[in-house]
Amino acid sequence: MVEEEIVKIRRKLTLLINVALLSSGVIAAQQSAENLSSGLTAPAATWSQYGFLANHSSFNQTENTLTRANVSSLTWKWAGEVGAPIASAPVVGQGIAYVAAGGTIFAFQASDGTPVWSHLSCSGVGTVEAALGSQALLVGDGGGDLAAYDPLTGNQIWCSDERGAITSAPAVDTDTVYITNGASVVAVDQLTGTERWRFTPSDFSPVTNTPAVFRKRVYVTGGNSVFALARTTGQQLWRTDLEPPQYNISAPSIAGGAVYVGGSNLYALRGSDGSLLWTQGMVGVNVSMPAIANGKVFVNSQDPLFGLWAFRADNGAFLWRNRMPEESLATVAVANGVVFDVAEPGGLAG
Repeated sequence: MVEEEIVKIRRKLTLLINVALLSSGVIAAQQSAENLSSGLTAPAATWSQYGFLANHSSFNQTENTLTRANVSSLTWKWAGEVGAPIASAPVVGQGIAYVAAGGTIFAFQASDGTPVWSHLSCSGVGTVEAALGSQALLVGDGGGDLAAYDPLTGNQIWCSDERGAITSAPAVDTDTVYITNGASVVAVDQLTGTERWRFTPSDFSPVTNTPAVFRKRVYVTGGNSVFALARTTGQQLWRTDLEPPQYNISAPSIAGGAVYVGGSNLYALRGSDGSLLWTQGMVGVNVSMPAIANGKVFVNSQDPLFGLWAFRADNGAFLWRNRMPEESLATVAVANGVVFDVAEPGGLAG
């Protein structure tokens, strides 16, 4: 029996912000009082970065507005023009929704969609999903630049050329921002943009996905590999090469002492040493970044059986599959017993 209610939000890559700002729901819900990664108190009404917090579990534990009983009544609240296709999810904090599109970052009032500000990225090329830190809004772009903006005014605080191309969202934990530029993982001071450390794999394996941060470690994926790095120095602690070869490895997500990764299969690794806990091959290929909630792992996948899948987090045992109307590689969000997903193309469905 499927315990979670599934909401399917079909995504249009149009000129509108086509996001889950449909009510005061999962994106703009109350964030956990304790940041699971750093132990710091988190701000209220925030979905501050890719995967919710820096560990990327995509699980809001304290959401209580949307329930299985009322989620099907969600309706559009507002839509905002950005003038370019949107390929990344929004982040929300301080009553403002931030979205990147077409080389520009846009800010809208989360309550009614009123434009607050917009700012061209440093290079003006391919902005990626933003991350909202305690001191700044961080945005990378395809030109390899990472920039910090005042979240309320949009004024640029600093811009740093990190070389390469930033094609995934930054991760923010305490006062440090972590990004990948295709070749390296870079840790940067959130307020000043000063580089703290840089890690490049010894065999120059590409690293392109958003890092995940949990306690004293930074986890990152690239090529066929998963890496664990020391959070303060960037020293490699372990590396695990996955089989079979990965054609589209996901960013990692962390929960319960395990590292979960999607790719040619779904994988769970021990966070302490990188040893393989289990692998699940029935899910297909191009598996999305896993979301972890209540002892379950949720992923989207493509061929041969695309859809939304649920597995046990401890041993990878299959629980259920929901065939989506179209393929999706989006990372799902989980809150209050409801799983939120997107599929292409179409409108809103519940």
